[in-house]
Amino acid sequence: MFLCCSLLCIPTVSAGIVIDGVLDEEEWAGAEIYTDFVTVEPLTGDSAKYGTQVRVITNSDGIFVGFSNYQPASVKRVNRQFARDAQIEADRNIVSIDFDSTALAGYDFTVGSANSQQDGIVTPGDYSGDWDGTWYSQTSSNKDYWYSEIHIPWTVAPMTDAGDGRKKIALWFSRVVFDESLRFAFPNAYYSRPTFMEDWHPLEVEQVSTSTLDWFPYISFTSDLHDSSSGASSGALNGEFNEEFNEEFNAGLDFIWRPNSSSQLTGAINPDFGQVESDDLVVNFSAFETFVTEKRPFFTENQSLFSSNIRNGDQTLYTRRIGAGPAGLGGGLVDIDLAAKVTHFGETIDLGLFVVREDDSEGNYGGEFLSSRVQRTVDGLTLGHRLTYAERSILDREATVQVLDMIWRKDETTEFRGQVLHADIQQQGNSVNGQVSVDEQDFAGWASWSYAPNDEWYHSVYLSHYGDQFDMNDMGFMKRNDFREFSGSTRHDRLEYEADSNILSSSTLFEYNYVENTQGDRLQLRANWEHTWIYKSTRKLAIEAGGTASRWDDRLTRGNGLLAKPPRYWLEVSYSSPRGNDLTFDVEAEVKYDDIQKATLGFEFSAQRYLSETVTLGTSLRYKKLQEWLIWDFDTAQLGGFEADRFNADLRFDWYPSARQEVRLKFQWVGIDAEQVDSYQLNSDGTLGLSTSAAANFSLSDTALQVRYRYQLAPLSDIFLVYSRGGYFSSDEGDEGPGTLVKEGWDGVQVESVIAKIRYRF
Repeated sequence: MFLCCSLLCIPTVSAGIVIDGVLDEEEWAGAEIYTDFVTVEPLTGDSAKYGTQVRVITNSDGIFVGFSNYQPASVKRVNRQFARDAQIEADRNIVSIDFDSTALAGYDFTVGSANSQQDGIVTPGDYSGDWDGTWYSQTSSNKDYWYSEIHIPWTVAPMTDAGDGRKKIALWFSRVVFDESLRFAFPNAYYSRPTFMEDWHPLEVEQVSTSTLDWFPYISFTSDLHDSSSGASSGALNGEFNEEFNEEFNAGLDFIWRPNSSSQLTGAINPDFGQVESDDLVVNFSAFETFVTEKRPFFTENQSLFSSNIRNGDQTLYTRRIGAGPAGLGGGLVDIDLAAKVTHFGETIDLGLFVVREDDSEGNYGGEFLSSRVQRTVDGLTLGHRLTYAERSILDREATVQVLDMIWRKDETTEFRGQVLHADIQQQGNSVNGQVSVDEQDFAGWASWSYAPNDEWYHSVYLSHYGDQFDMNDMGFMKRNDFREFSGSTRHDRLEYEADSNILSSSTLFEYNYVENTQGDRLQLRANWEHTWIYKSTRKLAIEAGGTASRWDDRLTRGNGLLAKPPRYWLEVSYSSPRGNDLTFDVEAEVKYDDIQKATLGFEFSAQRYLSETVTLGTSLRYKKLQEWLIWDFDTAQLGGFEADRFNADLRFDWYPSARQEVRLKFQWVGIDAEQVDSYQLNSDGTLGLSTSAAANFSLSDTALQVRYRYQLAPLSDIFLVYSRGGYFSSDEGDEGPGTLVKEGWDGVQVESVIAKIRYRF
């Protein structure tokens, strides 16, 4: 049977396709075929160098896509295996689908030539890999072709109800030839264009009414092999370990109910947030919080409507706040009792509600969290409202943030965005919060303009203002308040070179910004230039240079005055080896200088050795030499200058014994040696004066090891066995050296555990 419309005639078929990577079922013979692929990396729009054919059919089970990729034996195939949702550094096919054809949210499905899978959500100007869908794929190959076969069920994402049985969607297909740094696409659309999602290919298909209920029960067992309650620091450093092991069983349930294609309820009872995914080690001496990405399933599923990124890196909704306990009170992690979110996608209005309740039994710092979202789109204009509410009864604290936002695509070249935010914080003083009462209300706002007259030029301007009492950190993430910013950038891409040139493409980026606090003190006046060459061999070379004028720092001293900072300059050079080789590496060197901190030298080396298509070794080594590192010394309440060595090492081993199995070893180390050069008091004019109170030298070392085995029972159904170990060491020597730091950091065990977990989808 065929469904015909003004947009396209696309076949619907009965279920008969087996996802095995071989396009031999008779249904494929009647599929709609796309062959007009063009080159989008580099963004020339020329016909694709190698032929690509995509077949599409639909039935009541979903969308079926088959790629036939011509790649003769003379063109190296990169068939590396990667973990689910890891960046696929190999030949790959991508299907992107906007299930409502509104250009507000698209879903990416990427299949590597070795059938590695990666998925994510595309929104205007942004991409998030923090989403997992249930879909299926397989690949195969012969002498001159490789193939991918993909099944995307209608239930993978919510979509509006068309009402008349016909549904408008939009598709974008792309293919990466990894060894030649080439990407081909149909239609001619690309991420850098303001109209990227509007340029996707429109389809009209028969609307399939779906109603599903998926259950994800889990059970986990944790054995703590090291008892931190006995004073881990002193015990670990002296080699004394408590033999009393703590064991714990946990069980809970996630569920997803889709009563129809446009609505979805996601819920969790005693959700499992165990550390089967480890966060990166970070040692942060700055006055600003470290942002941590989300890895927990409940907070990544069906999250696109709640996405709230701000161009400067802030987020109105930062889900890592939930379950982390209140900042600064040392309460540690908090269990989550219940969590739920509901979304509804209408023809012009989308609605969402998100609620979580933490364990607030006696002695806990648990709270309640709520976020709502409403957005409406008409004729290229999207208007929305967002609310977040956080309440912690033990602190007598309530925080409400409301946001009005706008996206206006004026035409194919110009886009405007903006938000107005209002925060209201109420806190009654009590013994837990130190008798601190808070009654604060303030505004923030930002606006941006972007203009891309063609594929070679891109311009943007950004303005923002955060009031000095604006605070959205109870449920959001912001680095600071009390500032105004103006920034902009211009990028020029040279997309074509002469036929005999060894350069494939190049890009030049110029960025600038000015920041001041609300009192008018200049915090930054900065300019940065960067030029990147990509060679036909896939080598990459980049040079960056920039500087900032003299300015004030109102955060480094933690509220103890303004520090006058001199001009600062930097130069950075980086090189990447040909990416299709079995051994690939990146090298980066940088130098920074100003009259206070003197010279800072940095060097980074990272490499991946692909021992086979299923075994990979990786490493990243970073070293930074700081001639006079200026940080706040809390012990003496003054600034200290330290000659410091900072070390970072990441080591990783990945092995895929079969298509369903994954073995991963990940080791991270951060080490610092810091010897005092001088101590400083802040003069009344913001300059530094020598102090007679000396700060102490210090050394520290932080290590983390995780060994993980994963067996995939079915899509989104896994068994995990995880061994984790973390160690910490500190001293006042300041010159321990990297060898001692690694050893002592490893021996100073703080955490050691074994986790077994099974999560299954019914």
